[in-house]
Amino acid sequence: MAGAIWVLVPVVGILCGMLAIYTEHRQKMAMIEKGMNPEDLKKIKGFEGGKGGLVIGGLVLVGMGFAFLLAQIITQLERWLYFPGFFFLFMGIALIIGYFVVGKSTE
Repeated sequence: MAGAIWVLVPVVGILCGMLAIYTEHRQKMAMIEKGMNPEDLKKIKGFEGGKGGLVIGGLVLVGMGFAFLLAQIITQLERWLYFPGFFFLFMGIALIIGYFVVGKSTE
C-alpha cells in the first residue's frame, strides 16, 4: 500500500494541472464569446508581469525547505530524505536572487 502513494501523488498533481489549464482556457473562450480581449484580464487583475512573484515564490520555497530540513533533523529519518529539503531551500534562494537580478536589469 505504501508504494501506491508514490504513484498517486504525481497522477493527482498532473490531473490538477490539466484542470487548471482547462479552466483557464474556458475562461478565455467565454471572454472571446462576449467580445472581450483576454489580455485585458491581466490589467483587471493587476498583473503586470513584474518581479513580485519571484520573491513570493522564493520565500515559500525557502520556508518549505527549512520545514523539510527541520523535520528531518528532529525525527532523524534516513539520510536521503535531506534531498527534498535542500532542493526546495536552494530553489527558493535562486528565486530570491532572481528577484534582485531582475530588479537591477529593469532599472
